Amino acid sequence: MAQHATLQDVADKAGVHRSTVALALRDHPRIPQATRRRIQAIARKIGYRLNPLVAALMRARRTGRPVKHVSLAFVTNYPTRWGWRPENHDRPDFFPGAVQRAKDFGYKLEHFWLAEPGMTPSRFCDILSARAINGLIIGRLPPGQRELQLDWDRFSAVALGLTLRSPLLHHVTENHFETAWTAMDQCAERGYQRVGYVYTDANDSPRVGDRWVSAYLGQQQKLPPARRIPVCPGMPADASGFADWFRQHRPDALLVSHAAPVRKWLDALGHRVPDDVGLIELEDRPDAGCAGVYYDAEKIGALGVELLIGMMHRNETGVPTDPHEVLLSGAWREGVTLPHRTGRVDLTA
Repeated sequence: MAQHATLQDVADKAGVHRSTVALALRDHPRIPQATRRRIQAIARKIGYRLNPLVAALMRARRTGRPVKHVSLAFVTNYPTRWGWRPENHDRPDFFPGAVQRAKDFGYKLEHFWLAEPGMTPSRFCDILSARAINGLIIGRLPPGQRELQLDWDRFSAVALGLTLRSPLLHHVTENHFETAWTAMDQCAERGYQRVGYVYTDANDSPRVGDRWVSAYLGQQQKLPPARRIPVCPGMPADASGFADWFRQHRPDALLVSHAAPVRKWLDALGHRVPDDVGLIELEDRPDAGCAGVYYDAEKIGALGVELLIGMMHRNETGVPTDPHEVLLSGAWREGVTLPHRTGRVDLTA
């Protein structure tokens, strides 16, 4: 992360007092024009940037008017303006929690669409700067997109989820590894002996699936070899590959990324959920009726805003050299798809 020069650094270089620097950077007429220009040139050369929050507070002290509704940007880049909203996909909505948490701190969170007709990254950054918007929350990117090109040094920025991979910013996301680990523990506690893993639909971030399967394989290594089941082939799997895999390995419970296709495949094979096969859905869909680990999406958005405001107070801008990942732990929710077993289910019939 960029380490910015301080006001005192500028004062030392210019051989003047800090107050003189502060006035010169505001272009105050009390300071001779030549001195102002010299100090401003030194500030640019050593990379000094005024903290926008400090500037707002100082302005409030001078004018007697409180600071209200300092704006933050919630940035999206879907093909349509509102493609990121829940009615257009089945992913969690981080926006309401981010809006409320921003409001708690006296900020206003506004949506900005990068794909506006005629918009370019340079113009987008200039628009934000012209409006004195220095803090960005990067929302989930559309499937297939992994990169955003902005003038990051001008902003403090935090990403939500795992879709943005270039650049790597500080980000807040669900603890997907823990989700699958907890799911395996629940299966063991309920008497399931042979648990399989099926990646049933592409996620907007492939790294989510990587974390699920890592936890699954880690738990499998704790089992006797006869009870270990390889991951169902296919990323995502299809009906034919699933059928061959299921007949060969005979799982009595399944961890799946999406339940709907697997239910259809099991029906075609003559097996029912949960009578024959237990099912845990790894995607956080609390209304689907499946057992699983679910997350409060509003907390993800709120944590992102808290992280961003801290960065802005510290005047941290640009791409961090040591990007942090903040993981939110979920909560187990019961569903009708994973009842307790009194004995092993016979799936050979």
